[in-house]
Amino acid sequence: MRILLSNDDGYEAPGLLALAKALAPGNELHICAPAEERSGAGHGLTLRGGLVWQHAVRHGELPGVPREYVHGTPADAVKFALEHIYRGVKFDLVVSGINSVLNLGTDTVYSGTFGAAEEGTLLGVPSMAVSVRAKRGGYDLAAEFVAKNLEKLTADIPPFVTLNVNLPSGIREEIRGIKVTPLGHRKYEDYYEDAPEGFRLRGCPVDRADDDADDDCKWSDAGYITLTPVRTSVSDGDMLRALGEKRWEL
Repeated sequence: MRILLSNDDGYEAPGLLALAKALAPGNELHICAPAEERSGAGHGLTLRGGLVWQHAVRHGELPGVPREYVHGTPADAVKFALEHIYRGVKFDLVVSGINSVLNLGTDTVYSGTFGAAEEGTLLGVPSMAVSVRAKRGGYDLAAEFVAKNLEKLTADIPPFVTLNVNLPSGIREEIRGIKVTPLGHRKYEDYYEDAPEGFRLRGCPVDRADDDADDDCKWSDAGYITLTPVRTSVSDGDMLRALGEKRWEL
C-alpha cells in the first residue's frame, strides 16, 4: 500500500514515529505533518498568509521514508501533500496519528488528528484517525494493532466516511476487547484558567463507563478498543423532512 501519514502533534512526534515503524514493512510510506503541535485545530485550513513547506533533512529512525512538514494545520498538511507535493500520485490510504489522547464522540469536532484524516476522505482517499491514551503504556500497542489489522480496517471504508480508532490504553492486559460503535456525545468538565498570557481552557472528559448508551465514549471508558465509521455528511433527516413540510415566505 502507498500510505500518507500525518497527525496533529508535529512531524517528530513519537506517536507518528511508532506508527511509521509498524507500517513500514510491506508498505510505501510518505509523511506530511504540521511543523509543530496543532492539537485542537479541527479541520481548519490556512486561507490567509502563505503556507510554508519544508523537507525534513533528518530521517532518524525512518530511513527511506520521505518526511515533509508544513507550517499550518493538520488538514493543511494532508491537503498540501495530496494536491501539491504528490499531485497525480495515487495513495491507497491516509492514516492520521497516533494521537496521545483519545478522540471520542464530539472530540472529533475539535480534533486536528481527526481533521487530518477527514481531509483525506474529502479528497477521495480512504482514511482513518488513530488515538491512544498514551500515558498508559505509550504508542506501540496502537501501532501494532493498526499494522496487524490494516487490511481489515481499510477494506470496507466507503466514500465520505472516516474510520476513527481509539485504544483506551497502551497496555495489552488492560484492553477488554474491541467494539464497533457509533459516535457518542463526549461530556466535559471544562473551565477557563486565568494565566499571564491570557485565559487557558482546562478540564477533562467525564467518565461514562457506567452509561447505558451504546457508543464509543461509553465503551472506551469501559476498556474497549472502539472502531467508529464517521460520515462527513451530518444532515439531519428528521429535520430535513420537517422543514420540507413548512410553507415558507419570501
